[in-house]
Amino acid sequence: MGVIGYAVAAAVSLGCAAALPKQGARRLLIGFHLAFVPMQFLFAFPNPVPNLGMALSVGIVVGLRPRFPRLSQRARKIWLVLHIGISVGWLGLSLGMLTLALTGSLARTHAVRHGAYEIFHVFDLVIVIPSVVLTIVTGLVLSLGTPWGLVKHRWVLTKFLISLAIPGAAAVESRWVTELVARTEDPATEPGALGVALAVTVGCFAISLWTATILSVLKPWGRTRWGRDAGSPSTITVTVTDRGQVAEDTVALTLEPVGDRDLPPWEPGAHVDLILPSGLIRQYSLCGDPAETRRYRLAVLREPGGRGGSLEAHTLHPGTRLEIRGPRNNFPIAEAPAHLLIAGGIGITPFLPMLPRLTAAGVPWRLVYRGRSLDRMAYAGQLEAAYPGRVSLHPADTHPRPDLAELVRRLPAGAAVYCCGPTGLIEAVAQECPHGTLHVERFASTSREGSRHPFDAELRRSGRTVRVPADGTLLAALHEVDPGLPASCTNGVCGSCRTPVLDGVPDHRDDVLQPHERDRTDVVYPCVSRARGDKLVLDV
Repeated sequence: MGVIGYAVAAAVSLGCAAALPKQGARRLLIGFHLAFVPMQFLFAFPNPVPNLGMALSVGIVVGLRPRFPRLSQRARKIWLVLHIGISVGWLGLSLGMLTLALTGSLARTHAVRHGAYEIFHVFDLVIVIPSVVLTIVTGLVLSLGTPWGLVKHRWVLTKFLISLAIPGAAAVESRWVTELVARTEDPATEPGALGVALAVTVGCFAISLWTATILSVLKPWGRTRWGRDAGSPSTITVTVTDRGQVAEDTVALTLEPVGDRDLPPWEPGAHVDLILPSGLIRQYSLCGDPAETRRYRLAVLREPGGRGGSLEAHTLHPGTRLEIRGPRNNFPIAEAPAHLLIAGGIGITPFLPMLPRLTAAGVPWRLVYRGRSLDRMAYAGQLEAAYPGRVSLHPADTHPRPDLAELVRRLPAGAAVYCCGPTGLIEAVAQECPHGTLHVERFASTSREGSRHPFDAELRRSGRTVRVPADGTLLAALHEVDPGLPASCTNGVCGSCRTPVLDGVPDHRDDVLQPHERDRTDVVYPCVSRARGDKLVLDV
């Protein structure tokens, strides 16, 4: 069987190699060697040499860099359950085999010694062969049918090569066990060096299985991104070095990098992703001095009715380590002859670094600051003292809402208006501002419901086209192909999933683009946005 099998493999491989780069020949060669890997287990038990053939088949498949259809999430879960269940069984089986090998080598009575090797022999015949095949087949399906699999991640390939080495060990120990069963039929015969060699081999076998388990947990050389990329190289580890109360229910946090590295530079209006110890990711505006390269400063309002991020942020204390991503800036200072800044509550934070920059540039500006009460308006006193005549405080418990129409009417032509705060305030300001003058940053996503029809997304760089269903998101479809595409908030606020558009008309449903930018056709935020037509062509 082995001679016939390898003769066929050689003929198919040479024939396809001669016909390459034709697509049909490439597909045939990939399909054949994928099927040939588990088939070679039939040859491996009587002889360990076919393990080299399995490694060669895997090398051919990986070298051809195949593109496999991606498993759906449901199918992936089914295969993952099978793979984990069989693999866990292997861990227990390996320890059982090691126990039997040690028992056979160290037992003082003939009945125990011979019985241990007979049970070991039954394990070989009944459990080892099907377990090996099922473990590797399910692992192969998962690694090739998911975007972070065998072709992309070295730790997955290492695991697979470990699994291919298992039949080699099984082939050797199988012959030894057969010999030991026959040898120990005689009560006077000891297992000797062969019994010790069997125990050592099975011990190495168990170690290799636990190594594969450790690789699955630690994922060195390239962590997967099915969930969040909190461990990716783009994250920065920081330490909370200071925490202070700046208003009722508002704390300021100072973050400094771990080690000697400087933090990335930023401009007023930027924000960072704060990756909290629980894994929650929230976006907060930077409100310190952009000239400081060794610290970031954030201010966080405690919101009991929120999604939990602010409550956890309020438990952070000096010495806590966490990670951040960014910074990103969707709210930069625009070129304009004058600037009106309108802040609501904690929406004051992105304006704090803007005011010194505008003042140094000699550009006229005015800040209107609205809040529930003066004691809940962070930095209110400092701002009023630092910029007398330019800052207007309007606490709701003592002052009516400012006359927004009058504020906008007094602005010179071409002036820029900025607003950051609750949705009601932003919508009220938007009603008063001419098209193209308003720049906003929101705390939370707005509702932009519309028709949801399926469409195609062509990924120009990868050469693939994905179908976006009516009940799915463009980002989810893209992650089926490349889970490394960045994403953070996934509700259209942070801007981390920005994707260039080469053709087609996006249906913008995000809160990143400014009101006067919503007709743009060169960019899309796929976590919430869709296509107006039947197709988008993306630079992915």
